[in-house]
Amino acid sequence: MKNLIAHILCATLVCILLIMIPEGLIAGQMSDGGQRITSIINKVIESYGGKETIESMRSLYAKGEIEAFMLHDQGTYEFYFKQGRKLRVETRYKHSSELRILNGDKGYRSNDSLPFEEVHGPRYFAMVYQYKHLDILRGLTNGIYQMSYEGISSVNGNDVDVLKLNDKEGTVMDIYIGKNNPLILKVTGYFSEGSRKMNLSSEFSDFRKVRGLVLPFRITNYAEGLKIGQTLINKYVLNPDIADFLFEPSIMQSLSTK
Repeated sequence: MKNLIAHILCATLVCILLIMIPEGLIAGQMSDGGQRITSIINKVIESYGGKETIESMRSLYAKGEIEAFMLHDQGTYEFYFKQGRKLRVETRYKHSSELRILNGDKGYRSNDSLPFEEVHGPRYFAMVYQYKHLDILRGLTNGIYQMSYEGISSVNGNDVDVLKLNDKEGTVMDIYIGKNNPLILKVTGYFSEGSRKMNLSSEFSDFRKVRGLVLPFRITNYAEGLKIGQTLINKYVLNPDIADFLFEPSIMQSLSTK
């Protein structure tokens, strides 16, 4: 249980990238709220630095500090994201560590430098959702997601518009966009394990520009509505060169034993 909570905590760091969807695509996917959605997304694009800046992201590296409230532990956090469904997340607490890798349709983890094991169920879906959050730009550009307008809600006292995204893999995500300042203040992902339905959420704040792109430097994480931790990002690197072997468990295991 402790490892699952730690995994869910670390896997919910999310990026907050949205792009402009062609109006024809929106109209084809939704009969209600299409114009409203177009207007909201256009404002989001402007707020995050413009379409060209957003579309230029091919890879992303982040490093920071993480606090796990339920585990009463804290430590360091790093992730490497690369287009092509590649994600690597390294968490080092005071009393434990975990390395997780998503490479294509496979997910792996290693606890405390033990051999990698392939993961399934919630641990795998948490990796997939984190990647899709970070890669939401490409998903929307390619028309992967159907969208609907879910109305107005509130995040930490801020009025927000809520958009629901769905794709052919069964991904369901709600994105909460500030009405007065059109930044994405919250993302919630939903998935099922058997008959059990689960959700993970991340709230974003402390937005700053990194080479023209706006990114959140504070992320508060929730599982089933329960606050489980917080990540403070110290550094982002946009479009770093990331070697593919970092996403290969067999190679990483071989290097660690040398």
